[in-house]
Amino acid sequence: MIIIVKSSNNEFYELISEEEEIKLDKQYQKEILEKEKKFLEELKTANEVFDKRTLMNLFRLLVGKHITEFVGIVNSGKEAVVFKARKGKFYRAVKVYRVATCDFKTMSKYIQGDPRFHLRKSSRRQIIHAWVEKEFRNLKRASEIINAPKARLRRENILVMDFVGYRGIPAPKLKDVQNLDWEKCFKTIKESMKKLYEEGELIHGDLSEYNILVKDNEPIFIDFSQSVITQHPLSQPLLIRDCINVCNFFKRKKINCNYKDLYKYITGKDINPIDEAMVKQL
Repeated sequence: MIIIVKSSNNEFYELISEEEEIKLDKQYQKEILEKEKKFLEELKTANEVFDKRTLMNLFRLLVGKHITEFVGIVNSGKEAVVFKARKGKFYRAVKVYRVATCDFKTMSKYIQGDPRFHLRKSSRRQIIHAWVEKEFRNLKRASEIINAPKARLRRENILVMDFVGYRGIPAPKLKDVQNLDWEKCFKTIKESMKKLYEEGELIHGDLSEYNILVKDNEPIFIDFSQSVITQHPLSQPLLIRDCINVCNFFKRKKINCNYKDLYKYITGKDINPIDEAMVKQL
């Protein structure tokens, strides 16, 4: 039974009975279970295997209404899987790190040099949780300054962020784009790198044509997992590597650029030979 109630300001609203409330609650639980079943079937079809704890956390995203439904897999790699999901009418990207196959030595190297984190123990899960927290914070900082997806939620080895694309179709990587104003694109990217360095005190650390998407002819930086703050001991070698990668790509597009000039444009100083020598060791 539904009861219509008139409020003090003469507005009408509905009150449902306890019986109706229980019925709706059961219906919602049924919908969640159906979505969980569908999601697990998709994982099985895609040959994706996760530990029980990860599956429970993914399920909690549905129960907590952080995600309406998982739609499919955008990208699957050795260390992580990126799912496409919906949150109402909006799309989200859900990045899940594989606990069993992550490169913990590399992760530890980037985390331990970051003054924002202090790992007392070095268990697999703690390292991954710190890694996800680092990527979450990096995205939060970057998206306020440049074109980058906004981070929405993190839970242990799971990161939820805005989906970059068109009505659920992923935006192409820079490497796959054919027709673009390359001169303008290079100018935008180098300006973004400078803003990230000066205003965000952040260095992407793994920037290349593979980690830049293009939407509405504008470059969007993604994958900030390896990003470090400027105080990190590896910040300068990582920035040099970013400059090398970016310039190598745009040279193939007939754009006149030099990684040393790009580095100086960003930092205002010349490259330290010691930092440059460390690039090969990264």
